[in-house]
Amino acid sequence: MSFKFNFDLPADEAETGAQTNGEMDADTATGALSDSSRIPAQSHTLDELMAKLPPHIAYSTLKIPRSSSHTVSIPRRELFDVKMQLMTEDNMASSDPNTQGFSAAFTDEDIRTNTYEGGLKSWECSSDLVKQLADDVDTWKNSAGRIIELGCGTALPSCYILQTLLSSSNTHPTHITLADYNIDVLRLVTLPNLLLAYLQTNPDLLTRSEEAAPEETEVETEHPIEPREIELSQTILTSFLTALSSRNITISFLSGSWSPTMISLIHGTEYPSTNPEKMYSLLLASETIYSLDSIPPFVDMIEHTLDATHGTAYIAAKDVYFGVGGSVKDFVAFVESKQWKWTVVREEKRGVGVGRVVGLVRKTE
Repeated sequence: MSFKFNFDLPADEAETGAQTNGEMDADTATGALSDSSRIPAQSHTLDELMAKLPPHIAYSTLKIPRSSSHTVSIPRRELFDVKMQLMTEDNMASSDPNTQGFSAAFTDEDIRTNTYEGGLKSWECSSDLVKQLADDVDTWKNSAGRIIELGCGTALPSCYILQTLLSSSNTHPTHITLADYNIDVLRLVTLPNLLLAYLQTNPDLLTRSEEAAPEETEVETEHPIEPREIELSQTILTSFLTALSSRNITISFLSGSWSPTMISLIHGTEYPSTNPEKMYSLLLASETIYSLDSIPPFVDMIEHTLDATHGTAYIAAKDVYFGVGGSVKDFVAFVESKQWKWTVVREEKRGVGVGRVVGLVRKTE
């Protein structure tokens, strides 16, 4: 079964995060999902996903306003470019009956049960989270040795963090894990966006196509823009890896469902055992509590991955997701049942739309 966020704006504008009412199709099933119906968790290396990059990508730059005079600029791959890559791959693999394209990119569905979790789009709460990370940069920059973004999708928060770390002189060891339900999301948008985040800190390496336009776009814009295009040359790829190494940054990826298997992959031990050295000091998540079914496994991930002493989870979400039942209130009830601390640090609301919050979860005071 599939469903679509019932937003007021057209589908092509949904990607920019301008929606505010948080409604979903009431036909969505909210029954518990069995492990057998979900995509199993797998781990992936940076080298593995880099081997699957296309030769060129088209992108635009989101300018996320922090105030009337300050913005955060994050480049992001264009969805039409993802579709072009998939069509090319489908044509090349047409002779292989076992090859199936990532069809979610070609529909207006925001989520398809057991198949796709909306990772190709940049949802508005992810920009809220970027704003908060920018406000708190002095708090986390020098202390976040292990970072994980759950349900990362286009990974705007992690891209901001990577840009910040690569622009600093700090070389303390940092490991970033990007987790999304779909491996195709990781290879099609997550990793390309991380590369673009690196290039944002090294503009001399950006090569533009003849059709490239000079404009940048606000996150809330309603107007289409001309994209830029870059060649992912060996020079750029090698420079990216060199920059990560010089800053002592490592990156890994996880795909599949939040599950005991994913937790075991993180820790290298059998669930529910954990390795204290593999716990994360910073956990990021946007729009991950949209349904009642998603909250228990999400809380379980927090319980088994967030460091109990020094860890902080940044959770960005709408107050309520109509039609499915997820809400901040329901999530906070789970948090408080664990005797963890929940603190709202940002509230956003425009017009009559549903409000949005960024909150912090800590296991200790």
